Amino acid sequence: MRTPLIALVSFLTVLVSSLVGSPSAEAAVNFVSWPKDVVYVQDLTAKMKKADGSPVWPVKAAAERWDDANPVDFRYTTKACPKGAQCVVVRQSELPTPVVGSAATGRSGVNIVSAKVVLDTTFGKTNNATRRRNVVCHELGHALGLKHSSGSCMTSHVTNNRYPSKTDIKNLVTMYGYR
Repeated sequence: MRTPLIALVSFLTVLVSSLVGSPSAEAAVNFVSWPKDVVYVQDLTAKMKKADGSPVWPVKAAAERWDDANPVDFRYTTKACPKGAQCVVVRQSELPTPVVGSAATGRSGVNIVSAKVVLDTTFGKTNNATRRRNVVCHELGHALGLKHSSGSCMTSHVTNNRYPSKTDIKNLVTMYGYR
């Protein structure tokens, strides 16, 4: 009984703060989420390497980091997602300046039913590993349903923040824990 009550209180707190316009990090929470707690990340960039052999886009590292302490089980793969699985497809393409990455989600009501992440070819060639990791982390956060927030990779501009913050994970627990 206590867990549903906590989830209800969290939901109502977020709802009230979004209606009142609280500037806190909680405002980054919305309730558009994947209906199941297992989401595959299909990396179509995995074979792209820098001269030193490191990945151009560190999708695996970013997906594994999002998977830590997250209520959503992110499963990295370089193969096709299993039939019927929830899947985020990550690829690279030339994007118009100044865009360095984008995430698009297909939705049915409040459920995310598909997600595509596109990472910019030029940015991948010209920026350091930390900044590339920031972009991957950021776009995967959007694929989970998060909005922009400060102090993490979910900041609305490219930074050296390579990881989700404790607030990002707390927001995911709120988003996925209310069900």
